[in-house]
Amino acid sequence: MKKYLDNIWNNLSDNLSSLSKKSITIYLSFNMNNPNKIFSFVFIILFLIVFSFYNFEEYKSFHQDKLNTEKNEKTLKQELINFDLEELKELSDVKFYYTPNKDLLNNIVELINNAKENIYLETYMLTEKRIQEALIKAKKREISIKIILEKSPYKASNINNSAYNNMEKNWIEIQWSNKDNYSLNHSKVLIIDNLSIISSGNFTYSTFTQNRDFFIFTYDTNINKSLVQNFNNDFLWIKTDIFNDNLVFSPKTSRIKFNKLFDKAENNIKMYFQYMLDDEFVNKLIDIKKIKKIDIWIILADTALSNENTIKLENNWIKIEFIKKPKIHAKAILIDDKYLYVWSINMSDNSIDKNREIWILLKEKNIIKEFIDIYNSDTNN
Repeated sequence: MKKYLDNIWNNLSDNLSSLSKKSITIYLSFNMNNPNKIFSFVFIILFLIVFSFYNFEEYKSFHQDKLNTEKNEKTLKQELINFDLEELKELSDVKFYYTPNKDLLNNIVELINNAKENIYLETYMLTEKRIQEALIKAKKREISIKIILEKSPYKASNINNSAYNNMEKNWIEIQWSNKDNYSLNHSKVLIIDNLSIISSGNFTYSTFTQNRDFFIFTYDTNINKSLVQNFNNDFLWIKTDIFNDNLVFSPKTSRIKFNKLFDKAENNIKMYFQYMLDDEFVNKLIDIKKIKKIDIWIILADTALSNENTIKLENNWIKIEFIKKPKIHAKAILIDDKYLYVWSINMSDNSIDKNREIWILLKEKNIIKEFIDIYNSDTNN
């Protein structure tokens, strides 16, 4: 039987590369005296008809998904080209927090305890016990909860296993991020009903007790809508891109918005980073310093002291402060004391170009003042 089917398939491959009306007519006319070939031809045609009948919807869906992806990428590209910082909108009801701050941990636990309908959590690490306990209690109150976790954090591949098993055991919908879509899911987003929380910090005890990290809380409807849409896509392993002027979803949009942000700088740039490993980003800063002669300050973790790019930046008159305590885990950029980015991105090519990262852009004066106050405090100390 196998040999017979192979012969049929070979006949199809050799003689039926095109099934147009003309080619079918020619094929039949040349093979009228060969019953075996005619039988093979009819069998294949019937097989294709039956196969198409049962698989048409699947094929149609696949083809439509492909068209939608192409359309989505085209739209995203055009929106990025049109993106203008001057037209950036202010957000409604937004607050800025920084760590170390145990009260912030208490606040987040209380918000989870008071959730009314939905909780969505997409994070790189989840080890904080009080947050886990609050999530489990919320589930028992019949709150809809969904979680996306990174399965293999860098140099800590099993760190999320306990939380994953704990959530799953308590009937919470939890999903590992999709390795085919992103190298790592490094984002840090918590959505509680209409509240959106975007941070540079993981949901770990050390974030709230040892690290310098930033948290943005907002009830802005537009932000919430985009984050929920992105979360649902990531939870279902759907690879797509969303555009929002105040948000950046890596990997596709980061470098473009980076460049637009830095090209806008006229007076100064202030930054927090754990380290500086991305060569393109470092060279961009050096070019800005040389061409625009503006002040550039960077706060880095003390572990980045002897890094090659750190030395390169210092040699080009970019001011760097190395801080040991609190541990610098924050990632933020302030341009001209007017535009503030807070994000999950580390300054490396993997983080910018390959990971799922989510960041928010703000221009609220009160938020920027709070940021400058803590920045000045860290540099003075």
